[in-house]
Amino acid sequence: MIKKTVCVILTLMLLFLVGCGNNRDINSLAIVTAIGLDKAADGNIEFTIQIIGPSKQGGSQSGSGSSEGGSSSAVNISSEGATIFEAARNLIPKLSKKAYYAHLQLLVMGEDMAKEGIDKIWDFFERDHEVNRQFRTIVVKGGTAKSVIEATADIDQLGGVEISETIDNEAYGKNIKIQGFEVSELLSQPMTGLVTGVIDPNGANELTDMKVKGGAVFKNTRLVGYLDDDEATGYLFASNQIKSTILTIANPGEPGNLVSIEVIGSSGKLTADLITGEPKLGIEITAYGNIGDEQGSTDLSETDNIKKLESESEALISENICDMLKKSQKTFDSDILGFNDLLYKHHYKDFEKIKDNWDKLYGDADIDIKVQFTIKRSGMITKPAYEQ
Repeated sequence: MIKKTVCVILTLMLLFLVGCGNNRDINSLAIVTAIGLDKAADGNIEFTIQIIGPSKQGGSQSGSGSSEGGSSSAVNISSEGATIFEAARNLIPKLSKKAYYAHLQLLVMGEDMAKEGIDKIWDFFERDHEVNRQFRTIVVKGGTAKSVIEATADIDQLGGVEISETIDNEAYGKNIKIQGFEVSELLSQPMTGLVTGVIDPNGANELTDMKVKGGAVFKNTRLVGYLDDDEATGYLFASNQIKSTILTIANPGEPGNLVSIEVIGSSGKLTADLITGEPKLGIEITAYGNIGDEQGSTDLSETDNIKKLESESEALISENICDMLKKSQKTFDSDILGFNDLLYKHHYKDFEKIKDNWDKLYGDADIDIKVQFTIKRSGMITKPAYEQ
């Protein structure tokens, strides 16, 4: 399925280049699908690109003095510079074709680069009109972007595209998807924290052994830490981004066994008010799902058991959100959900009076969490169907 998807993506890329009045000769372009940014040992920026290899694009691609790796599906080339613009310009002697960023799928930032602050690099993506600003953004936990870009992918796969597809897999519910234009919007709101995706190499050399899950948290454009899997799920629920995920809870009739609940829909809403200068903040979640799997023999279609499963699901979602908020408020001191923006929009005059003290007010705020979860179907073949 992944191979088929990649072929479709590449076909669309090529059609776009030769159609719609675009007179560019595809054979004169090095189509960039991924960019990696790292802090080099001498303080420079290391700029790594992944381009479509000869077997996918047609023709040949070589670079004098280039650092190339991977299968024939992809070619990886690196350069350095004092700025990202200089590093990108220093790629030119290593490429036999013009680097073309209109089909960029992925931006990978090494941990050291992310800690330096992305404000130093983001102008490149804002100013170059050819850059596709729908690219996904991800941070390498404890590692470098170059190591991820150069990791061995499926022989018929482009590593950058493979990671992008993993980020886009909304059924998982533990990985953060944020695109370039969304990063730009958040950078224009300095009081709101930023959360990007995370990839953990864990010492692996192959992409299949690397984990894409959790979230990287930024404050004032700098990486300050990470959300784990469950905290990332809490963030996705609270920010109204969850599409699907699995909740694993105790079997109400057999506590030693487990039940899997498949979340198939959710709506998240933030509330924010100011009462005598103190923020009153809240998160309201309305979600629903089906019973996906059961350990044990309890009849989960019984009304009492359904109610217990709904209550346990609500408690687990609340716990994930609460753990995420604890890190956001106490560890990172970063308003990653953007409560400040709500107050600015709806209580402008009052918010202007307290905005200079927002970090402390947010950190000390008690945030009310309300979750309502409804089970639609039991989903069990061997048990009577429950549906509402």
